Amino acid sequence: MTTEDRPHKIIDWVGLFVLLILIGTAISSCEETCYDGDLNNGEEAIDCGGPCVPCDTTMGTCFDGVQNQGEEGIDCGGPCNACITDTIVTDPMFLCNGTGSNSYYPLSLNSYWIYSMPSSQWFQLEISETVTQNNGEDYAHMITTGAFGVVHDYYRESGGQVLKWNTALSVDEIYIPNNPSIGQQWTTSNTDSIIVDDIAATLSSQNGCTYENLLQITRYSSGSGDTYYYKQGLGLVQLSSVSAHLDSAVVY
Repeated sequence: MTTEDRPHKIIDWVGLFVLLILIGTAISSCEETCYDGDLNNGEEAIDCGGPCVPCDTTMGTCFDGVQNQGEEGIDCGGPCNACITDTIVTDPMFLCNGTGSNSYYPLSLNSYWIYSMPSSQWFQLEISETVTQNNGEDYAHMITTGAFGVVHDYYRESGGQVLKWNTALSVDEIYIPNNPSIGQQWTTSNTDSIIVDDIAATLSSQNGCTYENLLQITRYSSGSGDTYYYKQGLGLVQLSSVSAHLDSAVVY
């Protein structure tokens, strides 16, 4: 190498070093915008798609009222819940009337419930499978997704009552009693007390339905109470503590 070549080699190495820094900065910037809560940098929805992780049910594109992300219909099929063809479920009044069964908490496989809350928040309950616990009993595996993160719960019906499996203690606890009556009270390991407030409550929901004969239960924990409203043949229709109302449902 001649003396004249050395300055050029130094310039080449400096240029390569600067280029690597710029690439690294761009990648870092790209990653940071995937967590900033804004729709930017070529994203298809807020913090998903484009340079970020694919948009899916966790990111909420299955609840945006638009047919996108490979959906077969609006917010169904593809990465979302299956599109429904059952005529009872697709009836415009299904959200108000339910299936007509006498269960306050239906546990049919592939059923799901989607709830709306203020500030465009939502959560979904979905029964994905049946799981046998160590007591030998089969339970409906209900998965909660959305505003509360991912939560796994296990329920079964026995003698007309709904039991919830306590995974920490490996015991059943009463979730909804058989033939509930006003004033009926019980406790679980996670509550101070649970009280049946009404068995014929009336509720005008934001989803446009006027519900009658609802089971109203308040669950108290650490001094505060959360009131739940259940309709036979449909399940939970409103949760007062987070101002959540049933927005759509598929119950078999």
